Amino acid sequence: MTLRSGWPVLLNYRGSGTGSEGTGEKGWRGSSLHKTLPRPLPLTLAPLLLILLLLALVPARDAAGAERTLSLTEAYRLALMNNENVRIADEGVSQAEATMDKAISTILPRFTAESRYTRYNEKKTSGSFVTQPDEAAGVDLRLTQPIYTGGIEWSARRQARLLIEKTSVGVNYVREAVILKTARAYFWVLKAGKGLEIKKAALKRADERKKVASARFRVGDVTRAAVLSAEAEAAGAEAALIRAESALRDSKAALKRVLGVAEELDGVEFIEPEISPQENRTLDDVIRNAYEKRLDYRQSVLGERIAEEGIVFARGNFLPSLKLEGLYSWKDQDPETTFFQKESASATLTLTYPIFEGGLRKAELDEARSRLREAELRKIGVKRDIEVEVREAFNNMESVKAEIESYRKQLSFAEEDYKMVFEQFKYGLSTTLDTIDADSTFISAQSSLSNALYDLQLSLIELKWRAGTLLEDSSLGLGQLREGR
Repeated sequence: MTLRSGWPVLLNYRGSGTGSEGTGEKGWRGSSLHKTLPRPLPLTLAPLLLILLLLALVPARDAAGAERTLSLTEAYRLALMNNENVRIADEGVSQAEATMDKAISTILPRFTAESRYTRYNEKKTSGSFVTQPDEAAGVDLRLTQPIYTGGIEWSARRQARLLIEKTSVGVNYVREAVILKTARAYFWVLKAGKGLEIKKAALKRADERKKVASARFRVGDVTRAAVLSAEAEAAGAEAALIRAESALRDSKAALKRVLGVAEELDGVEFIEPEISPQENRTLDDVIRNAYEKRLDYRQSVLGERIAEEGIVFARGNFLPSLKLEGLYSWKDQDPETTFFQKESASATLTLTYPIFEGGLRKAELDEARSRLREAELRKIGVKRDIEVEVREAFNNMESVKAEIESYRKQLSFAEEDYKMVFEQFKYGLSTTLDTIDADSTFISAQSSLSNALYDLQLSLIELKWRAGTLLEDSSLGLGQLREGR
């Protein structure tokens, strides 16, 4: 028999008889129960089977309880895959490619078919001649080939090609912005997580101080005020812990929005990234390299070239145009008129020279020249901004590096000071306020160093972004994204 759990009942059943198996006396071996029940397992096998079963269940538990992990590089890929701004930029490239198709269409011939049917109120005749039928129908097939349009068709094509290149560069520029936004959100989560650890440790120390203060109060070493101060400080540490937990939830929600994922990030373990620093280059070298690498500067250069082509396009409207047109016409009348021709074919060469359109062409040329001046000013502005932004990012990185060394010293001194003050507090050599002040300094030093370490990594990313090398940085695993869409 078996228990409800499915485990076999390991019994060594014996009857009440005392005879041996061969004598026919009542016992386990000779009973009818022995013939119907399966052979019982020896007791020595039971522990072995139990151990084997537990070992089989351990991997399943480990797989079910395994934590999900998320690295910074994987966060980049999720954001680039799901972020709507990248998709919007991709649509901009599609629209630019459609502009190229429209530009090519002005060069290619046009073929049109036209059919018509006319019903007259009456048939008219002049003597024996029929001048108007009762009804008429016809079909025209027209082929038009532009030969020369002042060069505007080729200018439109060049503008479309430059626009495609500009929007493609814009896609990568948007990708860089998404990567930077993702990095900021990711490090915000790491900062919040580290801050939560610091607040938990602070609450634990506050509870220890409260216990020490209560013990000293019971033996009469301190007054009730010291206990109340310790309890108040512990309550404040608990409130700080609650705020830290809320900050962590908010940071994860912000990162989830950037990544564009539906799953919550509560059970995710965030891997600490290792950002490789820039090569040892001077600030002037970084600025010069940024002029070549910055995608927004490349966009401004392409925008200037597009504006130059806009002037060429506007000037083409002042020039004559030439086109060739072929026409095939088929007609039917009932009744047929006297000089009716059922079919005809013709070719026409048309030269058009614009003389006056109310000042439209001049206004378009003035507008194109203004756009060129605007594009030139934009390029100058972007170039000046690059120098300021790179210099600011470079100085920020150097500043954070220097701060870290100071924060390390501060933390070392603050930790040692707290340990000494707390030991003195145990033996009545320092007050509760002394321990609270030492602990506040310790917490501040921990938070400052932790934030500075994360700020240093983020400053390296921001410097690469300002220098225009973020996408091609191999340490991010995103170098292949720089080429095309």
